[in-house]
Amino acid sequence: MNIFNFTANFDSEEACVNHFKSQRDNLGVVCKCGHTEHYWIKSRLSYECKKCRKRMTLKSGTIMQNSNLSFLIWYKTMFLLSATKKGISSKEIQKQLGLKRYEPVWAMVNKLRKAKDNRDNRYALEGMIELDEGYFTVESSEIQQKKRKNEVVMQ
Repeated sequence: MNIFNFTANFDSEEACVNHFKSQRDNLGVVCKCGHTEHYWIKSRLSYECKKCRKRMTLKSGTIMQNSNLSFLIWYKTMFLLSATKKGISSKEIQKQLGLKRYEPVWAMVNKLRKAKDNRDNRYALEGMIELDEGYFTVESSEIQQKKRKNEVVMQ
């Protein structure tokens, strides 16, 4: 997604909330009591369990839990982190988003990077793989290293 598509789709807090809610509803919301049917309270951006009446915010149980940053800030940060090959620092994200405090930005970025790493660990690459601008070093096995040492000594 390029920046024009991103800003067209996620131009406001409401657009981000609606998208996040739809994604969360697709996955299913489960209360602590185990019940899966809820009322949606739009004014509070929270679910209320139909069985036990316990409320759960839209951010509860997600990476955004306990964050006071808006959905729009989270979405913009996710876009900035995924838009560049080389990555972007928390300080640069703070600057780009015009935020005053560094600590919440740092915490948000670290949560997102950790979630990305956890997701990446679930998948293994198979078959033919094509990479752009990749630089690799190949570690030799111990047996190959010993053979090389013996070849050098024998000559």
